[in-house]
Amino acid sequence: MGKQQMPTEKSELSESQQNSIEYQKKRYNNEAQEHVRHHGDQYSQLYRTEFIRSKLFDFDLQGKVVLDAMCASGIETEYLISKGAIVTGLDISERNAEMYREKWHRECVATSIHDTKLAQASFDVVYIFGGLHHVIPCLGETIREVYRLLKPGGHFVFVEPNKDTWFNALRMVWYRFDSRFQKDEEALSYKDQLRPFLESGFREVAFFTGGNIAYLLISQSLIIGTPTRWKKWLYPILSNLERLVTRVPILPRLFLAAVWQKYPDRN
Repeated sequence: MGKQQMPTEKSELSESQQNSIEYQKKRYNNEAQEHVRHHGDQYSQLYRTEFIRSKLFDFDLQGKVVLDAMCASGIETEYLISKGAIVTGLDISERNAEMYREKWHRECVATSIHDTKLAQASFDVVYIFGGLHHVIPCLGETIREVYRLLKPGGHFVFVEPNKDTWFNALRMVWYRFDSRFQKDEEALSYKDQLRPFLESGFREVAFFTGGNIAYLLISQSLIIGTPTRWKKWLYPILSNLERLVTRVPILPRLFLAAVWQKYPDRN
C-alpha cells in the first residue's frame, strides 16, 4: 500500500463513523469497572512495565506534557506520572473520565479522539494504549488530530494488537463471536494501515512487536476471561515462559508498539 495522506481538513463524519463512535461510548460506559479490574490489577501492570513500557519510553518524560488518550480510568497514567510527566486524560466514556478525575485529581476530557477540540500544538507526547483498533473507521481523522495536538518535535506513542501474524485469523474468529466487538474492529497492520498514514507527517523513532502467552492470559484477561484471582499464580509461570519463547520465530507476536515523532519544522 502506498503512502496515504492524513485528512488536512475536518470533515463531517459518515453515519457509519458516527454509529461506531456512539457504540464505543456506550460500551466503555458499561465496561468501566470491569476494565479497571482486569487491566489495572498488579499483574497486568507488571506485564505492561516489563514487556512494553520499559522498551517504549526510551526518552525522558520528566516535565513533558502528555495526553493519555483513550485512557479509560487511567491505567497508564500512574506510570507516566512516576516518570515525571504532566498528564491529561481523554476518553470517550463519561464514566471513565469521572473515575479518572476521582482517582488522579487531574483533568480528563470526555470526548472522541478524532476531534478533541483541545488547543493545537499543546502536548509533547500523545499516548494511546490499545485504542486505535477501536476507531478504524476514523483512523485517518484520529491520526490527523494527534498530529494537530502535538508540538513540533512531539512524540506519538502507541500500542495495538498486531494484525501481521498468523494468530490474527484466530483473533478474528473470536471477535465475530464476542458481542462486544463491532464488525469493523480488528487488530491493526503496522505496514498496511498505520505506517502509510504516519509517514506523511511523522518520522519513525522506534517499533517492536511482542506478546505471547502472558500477554494473552494476563494482559488480555478481560477478553479471554481469565479470572483475576488466578493472576497471582499464573503470572510468575507465564511471564517466565514468555521470556523463554520470545525469540522463537514461528510463535506469534500479539502486540505492536511504536514511537513516531512529528517533524520539528511543522506546526
